[in-house]
Amino acid sequence: MSTDQQVELTKLEAEFTQELQGEGSLAPKVGNTYVGFDIHAEDIESIFFDGIGVPRWASIEIEDLDEHNAAYMERYNAALAKFPLIGRANDTMVKANYSRAEIAGLLTECNTLIESSTDEKAARAAKKLLIAAMKAQESNAPLTLSPRM
Repeated sequence: MSTDQQVELTKLEAEFTQELQGEGSLAPKVGNTYVGFDIHAEDIESIFFDGIGVPRWASIEIEDLDEHNAAYMERYNAALAKFPLIGRANDTMVKANYSRAEIAGLLTECNTLIESSTDEKAARAAKKLLIAAMKAQESNAPLTLSPRM
């Protein structure tokens, strides 16, 4: 990572720590230590819909519910095939755990998403996950995204 990228992430992390924290968000923890910022529902939505390209439920125009579900899941799974680790963080009401062995893969997925995204909000939101994963790698510790309730 270049010095410019490190400086950008340091500035973003400072911005992220100034955002509101609380219910409806995921609280990233490296080991048992809170990283200092939350990943909000809007961040998750942006990562998945605008960054990865997961389809929105209403975008599938099939009247039969079973066929609609099948078509949605087919498109959902196809979109997430490149991002299985990020895919675990698809809900702010469900805990996502990443072992120490999975952190390198999570970093790769985050970088791939950031580099390929044409959506600025999605790339910014993915950088929250990237920073948390970088902290886990630096500490050689697992990363947990815990729902705030």
